[in-house]
Amino acid sequence: MKYPAIIFILTLSLLGVMSCTNKDEHQPEKKQRNLPFDPKSLIIKENSDAKKLRGQVLYIPVYSNVPYHKQSKQFDLSAFVAIHNTDLNHPIRITKVLFFNNDGKLVANYLPKPVNVQPLGSTNYFIPEKDQSGTGANFLVEWMSDIPVNEPLIESVMLGLTHGQGVSFSSTGKVIREMK
Repeated sequence: MKYPAIIFILTLSLLGVMSCTNKDEHQPEKKQRNLPFDPKSLIIKENSDAKKLRGQVLYIPVYSNVPYHKQSKQFDLSAFVAIHNTDLNHPIRITKVLFFNNDGKLVANYLPKPVNVQPLGSTNYFIPEKDQSGTGANFLVEWMSDIPVNEPLIESVMLGLTHGQGVSFSSTGKVIREMK
């Protein structure tokens, strides 16, 4: 008597799963990968008034932990800095990625040699949740280009998931030096 009930439940479960995997007209088509892109295909053409630069140094805040419960406890966060090349035609060269703690002491040099980021490409650098660099931790990122390019987007993203609680937020870099 037990086995027919189990078989019936398994059959219903299998039918339910199969009905969820059927394709219908509301599902998007499979996306093609690695397609060529021509910036000239964009309708809006290049604006000669757009700000073009050859390099910057940016300060990016990274919160390794944040205080909570009347500042008697800390919520540890993992973090990463993302560097996005927003130029459609030219690579940028990342020359420095330096990580400092709350007291302004250099904790890590994430870039022993320069790295190129291709047009519309990105790279990122990770700080683990166990890091204790503090609420005032930060990165200095330096980038350069041989010719003036669109300013890259450089952000930090922090995330903490502990004991069923979660917190996440982001911060944008602030330019502290610039080369036109």
